[in-house]
Amino acid sequence: MLTSFFSKSNPINYLIIGILLSIGYIYGGIAQTEAFLTFSSILEHLLYMVIVVFSMLLLDFVIRKNQLTKQNTFAILLFGCFFWMFPVIFTDQMAMLANLFLLLAFRRVVTLHSDRNNEKKILDAAIYITIASFFYFWSLLYFVVLFIGILRKPDTTFKQLLIPVAGFVAVFILTTTVFFLTKDSFEWFYTWKTEISFDFSTYNSVNILLPLAVLLTLILWTVVFRLLSLKAAASKEKPNYVLLLVILLITIVIALASPKKTGAELIFMLAPTAIIATNYLERIGVSATSEGEEIWFKEILLWLIVLLPIAVLFV
Repeated sequence: MLTSFFSKSNPINYLIIGILLSIGYIYGGIAQTEAFLTFSSILEHLLYMVIVVFSMLLLDFVIRKNQLTKQNTFAILLFGCFFWMFPVIFTDQMAMLANLFLLLAFRRVVTLHSDRNNEKKILDAAIYITIASFFYFWSLLYFVVLFIGILRKPDTTFKQLLIPVAGFVAVFILTTTVFFLTKDSFEWFYTWKTEISFDFSTYNSVNILLPLAVLLTLILWTVVFRLLSLKAAASKEKPNYVLLLVILLITIVIALASPKKTGAELIFMLAPTAIIATNYLERIGVSATSEGEEIWFKEILLWLIVLLPIAVLFV
């Protein structure tokens, strides 16, 4: 059964999910496009395929390093299935790159509860967020997450609050200098910011509307459960417990602020949703009336998420 297989962290689990993501990229990023394949384009596709798989491994590393879930692979399974639900994500290379750098920033923010190298972590996160904004402008909203991560520390100093500003300014000045020396203009600055689109007509397509409805239902259900169980959470878990809810909210806003609604912008919501949904799967046994009920509920939910991407292919 899926629950027993992915409740462990065997290497075969990572191999299976990595292969599925690679197949998903081949289907969504290559097979669904009409561009003629050349040697250089094949190399480019291989690079982005590696980025997708690396994003999955990076998410797993952050989860394990900070004990955001128990020792299982449910989170990366959900993360991979969410990608499969929206194959259009594989066609948006800028969104994939922005998401990668936001995951790197997330890795830094979530470790700010410790007292080691906090200034370096804050600077790294600010740099990652700024770089992400070059691929997807509204990634800058992730600075809200960074500042909340700084403020939740008991020993926050004014100096630490200024570090994100310094990181942003440093990258901005360096980028401006490079473009001025190579292009002899500041044109990049005017094309950097993108407008917000409120045209959701693309979502009327069944192959986007159906998985989106499932994803939003899962988010709503698990967030409500998470809020209700907040008091019962251990003291050491509460800081990241709340931070993940903030990250989910900010990534939803980032997705809504996209200049063009294609479904690919949902990529930013997938990582926090996968973690929160995994926490839900781990905790539902507390309210289950029997062990059998717990197992079957998890099993049905996991099969629904796994089979939905396959069903979307035939819609």
